[in-house]
Amino acid sequence: MLAALRRCPASLPRTLSSAGFGPRVLRSVESAHSAASLRSAISIPNVAVAALHLTARLQQNSTAYATRDQYENYGNERQSSPSAEVHKSAPGGLITTFAELEAQGLVHPNIIRTITQDMGMDTMTEVQARTINEALRGSDIIAQARTGTGKTLAFLLPLLQNIISQDPTLAEPPKGRNRTTMQDIRAIVVSPTRELAEQIAEEARKLVSRTGVIVQVAVGGSHKREMLDKCRRQGIHILVGTPGRLFDLLSDEYSGVEAPKLDCFVMDEADRLLDQGFSQEIAEIRKFLPNIKEKDRQTLMFSATVPNEVVHLVRQTLKPGFHFVKTVKDGEEQTHERVQQKMVRAAGLENMLPALYELCERELQSASSGDILPFKAIVYFNSTAEVTLASAVFKNLRNNNHSRPLNKSRVYEIHAKLTQAQRTAAAEHFRHCKSGILFSSDVTARGMDFPNVTHVIQVGVPRERDTYIHRIGRTARAGKEGQGWLLVSPLDSPEVRRRLRGLPLQHDTSLESALVDMTKEAEIPEKIANILTTVRDAHVAVHPSHKRNMYTAFLGVFGWLSDKQFLIDTLNTLAKHGWGMENPPSISMDAARKNRLHRVQGVNTHEVDDFDVEDLPIRSSYGSGRGGGGGFGGRSGGGFGGRSSGGGGGYRGRSSGGSGSSYRGRGDRSQGERGGYGGGSRGGGSRGGRFEF
Repeated sequence: MLAALRRCPASLPRTLSSAGFGPRVLRSVESAHSAASLRSAISIPNVAVAALHLTARLQQNSTAYATRDQYENYGNERQSSPSAEVHKSAPGGLITTFAELEAQGLVHPNIIRTITQDMGMDTMTEVQARTINEALRGSDIIAQARTGTGKTLAFLLPLLQNIISQDPTLAEPPKGRNRTTMQDIRAIVVSPTRELAEQIAEEARKLVSRTGVIVQVAVGGSHKREMLDKCRRQGIHILVGTPGRLFDLLSDEYSGVEAPKLDCFVMDEADRLLDQGFSQEIAEIRKFLPNIKEKDRQTLMFSATVPNEVVHLVRQTLKPGFHFVKTVKDGEEQTHERVQQKMVRAAGLENMLPALYELCERELQSASSGDILPFKAIVYFNSTAEVTLASAVFKNLRNNNHSRPLNKSRVYEIHAKLTQAQRTAAAEHFRHCKSGILFSSDVTARGMDFPNVTHVIQVGVPRERDTYIHRIGRTARAGKEGQGWLLVSPLDSPEVRRRLRGLPLQHDTSLESALVDMTKEAEIPEKIANILTTVRDAHVAVHPSHKRNMYTAFLGVFGWLSDKQFLIDTLNTLAKHGWGMENPPSISMDAARKNRLHRVQGVNTHEVDDFDVEDLPIRSSYGSGRGGGGGFGGRSGGGFGGRSSGGGGGYRGRSSGGSGSSYRGRGDRSQGERGGYGGGSRGGGSRGGRFEF
């Protein structure tokens, strides 16, 4: 019975199930109210699509094809007048509760009890209802849904049930000796990141807890031998892993890992797995799987986005008659409607971390009132070096300011250069903490589930629109609300509109530290002067290598910028006014030539790669000055435009070698008040301290 259903979706005629595909893929159309209007509305390839009905509201949009605007023109051929017949779901409508799956005999009671009793879930989300029903029939599926809508359970439940249907003895935990081997793999789940793979494996282990199904995880960065020893002892039914480690295991003839019994192949975050970064590895993995002509298997693909570039690979991966489930309607923003999204334009790169600090302190203070959820934020950067520096700065801020709200929140970091053990520990601690700040690269942007994240803050414009969407999906999950913040610098400005066109970003000017011109003398509120001072001092305390690495990383992040002089001037201003460095970090001559910077003024170069920024003399191309080395066109010998002919250049604008600029913090008249920004501030008996560069 199940085998028959697996060969053809029950809601579709056999002829449509075996129909071919034209080059133009899926189109999303409104459900028609008559056969005539359906026939006139549809002029697309013969693709079998689920027309499913969740509620009266969903009936108007439940027939899912891919939009022509989103998916057309990826092939060389075009189909002139294809047609397809659309069939509604079976009488009685779509099953929307987990208990009903058990009542109708579709899912084993042990699985349903785990979901309803142990995991506390009763009603399916939209993507679950529209995929689980079809996946239980054995259909191939590609599903597009927002992050945080339950996609993991949407593929794990039918995957597990179909394993038990093939081998009913696995419905119960084994009573005697476990005889499962490494050749008993029934399902493989592929994830683009280690963190997501481990999260999926953990969710799968919860789901199989009342059964005899065994879950193993294989990710890079962990010890292969230990993983294989565990698999030999326990066996494998569901193998979750990253592409690199899965290929390593399957291609290693001595590992013992084989999949001759494979029934299901799942790709989570399918758009990432099928793009140029992973598509070759996925193709290599599939070579080690049973020939689909000899051993049929189900393929399930899930993602928040399905870009044009991967659509032809979808066609090559799924069987004819596959179902496309799209819960993001045409013209509807893919970012969650509960996420309030704000954009802050900073005056310079040197304003970015002060603005971030101001935002975190403000939100922590608001949360302390007890009226809202505790502040829990993920801060995304575009490079590992930025994550490392920001994390170090905030740890200094937290440790050195015990009276400030930041002390009440933990600080974590996750990026690719940490060991897998470090990344796993940080993810687990942040997942279970009540209030915290996680500084992260994009390794956590896809599919990761961190409960109760109230804020997603992105520092710098993401490289792609989809990256923005995936990142912001870490908040407003499981029906909760959240906020999204985007901090952009003048370097980002040319790309903001192009990369993020159409997103509901609101311009925000509430962060005062973002708007201060830190290169000029000005009167600013004492609170803001203290923020600038505190963040600058925290940068000074960070090891120079972190600043050097970030400076170099920015050359790659902003490599697209054609005005190299503007780039170097902006980075050098960051180094001086944001990091408190006398001279900007140097880069190697090879790096300067590679980035077309060897003739740009202001670039400091050295001849070797392995060095400490404080140990080598710097060759500056700033321009001449009386003391040698020169400043930004100023008369000082080593400073940044100071008025005298001194040497090293300090932070007092009118002393030898200084910058010639200062801020005055508007504090009160109390004795000893520190209202200034910088070590030279003074407050006793004055209207606040004097902030001088």
